[in-house]
Amino acid sequence: MQRRSFLLAPAFVLTLAGCGGDDKEEGAAGFGVIDWPDGAGNGAAPGERATNFRLETPNGSELVLAEQVGEPLVVNFLASWCANCMEEMAALQAVHDKGHRVIGVNLRESADTVTKIKTDSNATFEIGLDTTGKVTRAFKIVSLPGTVVLRADGTVDSVIRGPITEESLLEAVLAAGAS
Repeated sequence: MQRRSFLLAPAFVLTLAGCGGDDKEEGAAGFGVIDWPDGAGNGAAPGERATNFRLETPNGSELVLAEQVGEPLVVNFLASWCANCMEEMAALQAVHDKGHRVIGVNLRESADTVTKIKTDSNATFEIGLDTTGKVTRAFKIVSLPGTVVLRADGTVDSVIRGPITEESLLEAVLAAGAS
């Protein structure tokens, strides 16, 4: 029995190593949760200014949330291993094709995997690489898929936990002020 405890202790410590800590600046490149240019606070609940972030995209460019606002914006959290995430890619693309802003945040997968997701689903919207999961945690997304709809000023209008449809997403975008 002592041997089992001895083996579990390192696993417990390694698990905790990924929790907590400062979610700002994910490394030397400065990717991850960042402050808003105007110094406004970050939040994840409806009515709060959304958590700002900077993520690398599979092609090496940067996706910065503060640069995407100005009109309602859909932020979808996804991963290739999430069947519902892959099923809703067509709905996200359809909303994007109708002229609404859509971006994705991929949870802890490689650039090659995200490129394959985009190719397989014919997605033309940007998907950022949340390689540490800090951005996903900052939005309080605890299971995938998760979708956050922002108003033009960057405040959270709605949080959708679980799968979306084109119709439900369009309704949420219109409620956030899209025309």
